[in-house]
Amino acid sequence: MAKNMDYLKDKQHYIDRYDLSTIKKCHEVIGVYTKAYAESLEKEKDIKDFSKAEMAKASNWLAGQVLFQIKAERYRDKEETIQKWMDEDKVEQEKYDNTPEPRNIRCIDCKHILHSTLKHLNVLDNPLTMMFIFECTLCKKKKWINEDGTERKIEPLLCPKCKAEAEMSTVKESEDQIIWKLTCSKCGFTKTTTDDFKEKRAERKKQEEDNKKLLEQNRKQFCSDEEGKEALEYVEALKVAKVVYDEELKKYDSFAYQKVSQLKKLSTLDLEKMLNPLFEKEQYLKLSFGNPEIGQHVIVYFTVQDADFLRKEDASIDTLQKILKDTLEGTNWRLMSDGISYRLGYLSGRLKGYEREEDFFEFSGEKKEEESSKIDYETRMKYGGHNVVQMARLNGEFQGIKNTRERRLKKEPEGFFLEEDGYYTCQICGENYHGNKIWWNLEGIRCADCWRNIKEGVIPPLIWDNDSIWIKDWQISSDSDFDIHPSTARKLRRKGILNGRDLKREDGTIYCTIYLVEENKEFLKKYPRKPKQKFIVTDLLGEKLEL
Repeated sequence: MAKNMDYLKDKQHYIDRYDLSTIKKCHEVIGVYTKAYAESLEKEKDIKDFSKAEMAKASNWLAGQVLFQIKAERYRDKEETIQKWMDEDKVEQEKYDNTPEPRNIRCIDCKHILHSTLKHLNVLDNPLTMMFIFECTLCKKKKWINEDGTERKIEPLLCPKCKAEAEMSTVKESEDQIIWKLTCSKCGFTKTTTDDFKEKRAERKKQEEDNKKLLEQNRKQFCSDEEGKEALEYVEALKVAKVVYDEELKKYDSFAYQKVSQLKKLSTLDLEKMLNPLFEKEQYLKLSFGNPEIGQHVIVYFTVQDADFLRKEDASIDTLQKILKDTLEGTNWRLMSDGISYRLGYLSGRLKGYEREEDFFEFSGEKKEEESSKIDYETRMKYGGHNVVQMARLNGEFQGIKNTRERRLKKEPEGFFLEEDGYYTCQICGENYHGNKIWWNLEGIRCADCWRNIKEGVIPPLIWDNDSIWIKDWQISSDSDFDIHPSTARKLRRKGILNGRDLKREDGTIYCTIYLVEENKEFLKKYPRKPKQKFIVTDLLGEKLEL
């Protein structure tokens, strides 16, 4: 009997097999994008608006995204696929090892009992079947026998010349080769062929060495658990990010969300600052808050004294309730249902503060739209904090706000003050202002003073990041732009070499100076801007380019 076959290997064999396939898939993708990049460089008309470095960056990004997809999919399916392979090979191994050979197989010619010399597992059969070669020690005839004892019919070899049945015999057999001879007894045709095992072993050994080298050089980059997990989380998070972006964008097309977004979210300190002047105007003095109850909501106990001695108890309560009701409308605070108590000029009650978006919808009388069912709750919670999802949420919010503002431009084409909570940075002077002091239009955001200077013609409407048109005040002294000492800048201005346009507040004080490139050609010739730091990108062909 020949040496047993090993169908089931150790687990590392399957890991190597899987990783090798992953690496080859990744190399195939890199090859496709490298070819496309090289071809695009040859077509100058397609890249006339882009530098070679920009093309390289775009190609690198696209290839990287596809590689991330492949690494994610391969990492996700790795354990399951390896286990499947091992289970299949285990079945084959058990079939090979445990199938008993048929007994009492006799030679058709001499009736002698045949002996098994070889067994073979036919993996193409479904279900798997074992075959055995039996040989007669007397007449030397051989035949294939199935595991159930029946003879397996083998298609006869035909003479390539006359198509009659021919016979294959062994001329020479060694460790390195077997020489076969095909003989046709009908027409006398003969043909000798050689199976060169030495050459095949050499080819197989070289292939094994190449695969081993490929694994050693690329496994960490394309197959490590760290890389795979990162890629899988990124790809799965991208699915959540798309839905989250659409949800955020949709909010700004929803009247209900717009109404809720306009609620003023006040802290207890903000609340006290807002109520005090209103109370004092109606002669309610010495407002004080007790220790808050922190739970699902924030509940604050308050007291105030009525300084109007002529006001009766019922009138005092009604007036205070009306002040609170009118003032708290449009905020996240409400007077609690137990109302206001009055004793000897002291009025007291409880205020409830809300923080959750669901509560805002409830007391604003609007219905919140349900979140998209495209993502199940567990997936949303798992990837909700991922950077790519957070960025998608911010981008959706940014685009939604921009869309809302652009719709408003139809009625106010020149622009408008934002009238929004939060602080914004003026894109001209760089100072921070509350939303109600920020002017917005498609050209950017400007503070009230800068907008007034534009309207008065002190400076033209400047685009924020257009260095070819204007120079910001801070850039003159910046070591990355001109690095000119303030005293030197003042001297250059006196000489008329550096020409600035001073922006003034309404009281006449200068708060910022702008330098137009067109008005400072002499200055720029003597004091050229320092070259910006170059970023190096390596393209898919291995060339290093300045970006």
